[in-house]
Amino acid sequence: MQQNPQKQEDEISLRELIEKFRAIASYLLKKWIVILIVGIIGGGIGLAYAWLQPVKYESRVSFVIEDNKPAVGGLAAIAGQFGFDIGGNSSAGLFSGDNILLFLKSKSLCRETLLTKYDTAGKETLADKYAEANKLKAGWGKNKKIGQINFAQYKDGRFPRLEDSLMQILVKRILKKELVVGKPDKKATFIEVTATMRDEMLSKYFTDRLVTIATDRYVQSKIKVKALNVAKLQNRADSLGAILNSRTYSAAASQQNLIDVNPALRMAPVSAEITARDKTMVATIFAEVTKNLEIAKVALSQETPTIQLVDQSTLPLKKEKVRKSISIIIGGLLAGLLCLSVLVFRRWWRSQLI
Repeated sequence: MQQNPQKQEDEISLRELIEKFRAIASYLLKKWIVILIVGIIGGGIGLAYAWLQPVKYESRVSFVIEDNKPAVGGLAAIAGQFGFDIGGNSSAGLFSGDNILLFLKSKSLCRETLLTKYDTAGKETLADKYAEANKLKAGWGKNKKIGQINFAQYKDGRFPRLEDSLMQILVKRILKKELVVGKPDKKATFIEVTATMRDEMLSKYFTDRLVTIATDRYVQSKIKVKALNVAKLQNRADSLGAILNSRTYSAAASQQNLIDVNPALRMAPVSAEITARDKTMVATIFAEVTKNLEIAKVALSQETPTIQLVDQSTLPLKKEKVRKSISIIIGGLLAGLLCLSVLVFRRWWRSQLI
C-alpha cells in the first residue's frame, strides 16, 4: 500500500524543521561565550541607567467631597433608578460626577498652582523651582534666544510670549508624566492626587496647593448665587440698621422737645408723631430683612459642601528610584535576546549566500 504523497511531504517538512532547530541550538551553544559577554555588557548598561536616573519624591493627597443636601424622597429615588429626574435631583455642573477629575488635570489649574510662591520671600515660584530641579533653566540660560528666565517677576501671571510658551512646556510635562488623578475605587467617592517630582518640597507643595485651589473653586461655584444673596441682604440690613439708629435719635429728640412746647400749639406733636411712625416703619423693614438674612445664611450653610482630607503625605516623602538589580536583569536579558537574534539572522544570511 502506497502512502499519501502529501503526508510524506508533511513528515519530511516536520523532520527538516526539527533538524534545523537542532542545528540552530547547537550553533548558539557554541557561541555561548559571545552571548554571555553581550549579556554582561547589557547588564552593565542597565546598571548605568539605574545609577544615572534621579531620585523622585512622591506626594499623595486624597480627599472626599460631601454635599450637604437633604436626602431624596423615596419616590424620587425609585424614579432615579429608571433614569427619571423628579425635583431637579440631577446636577450637571462643572464639578459634578467625574468632571472634577478632569478639572484637577486641567491646564489652567496646573498653571495657577505653578505660579504660587515656593518660598516666603516670593523670589521663586513653583514653576521656577520645577525648571531648576529638572535642569531646564540651565539649558535655557545657554540658549541665546531664551537666556535667564524668572517667572516670579511677573506678579499678575501675564507673561510675554517667550515666558508663556515656556510655561506651557512645563504644564504639558507635568500633566503628561508627573501628575496622576483618579479614584482608588470606582465605587467610592474618594479622589486621589499624586505628584512625582525631583524636588521633595516642590512635590508636596504642588499637590497640597493644587487640591486647595481646586476645592476652593468647587465651594465657590456651589455657593456663588446664595453667597451673593447673603451679601446683598447683609448690606441692606447694615444700611437699615444705620437708618433705624438715626430715626431712634430723632424720635427721642422730638419727644424731648414736646416737654417745653406750649400745650395750646396743636401742630407741635405732629412732627414727633411722624418721626415715631418713620421709626416704626424702618424697624419693621429691618426686622423682615434680618429674618430673610438669617434664612439665607442657613440655606448657604446647607448648600456649602464639606471637603474632607482623608490622607496627606508627610515629610520625608516616599522616594522613587529605579532598582539596580532589576535594571541589571532587564538589561542583560534584552542584550542577550538581541545577540541571539543577530546570531540567528547571521547564520540564516550565510546559508542563503551558499
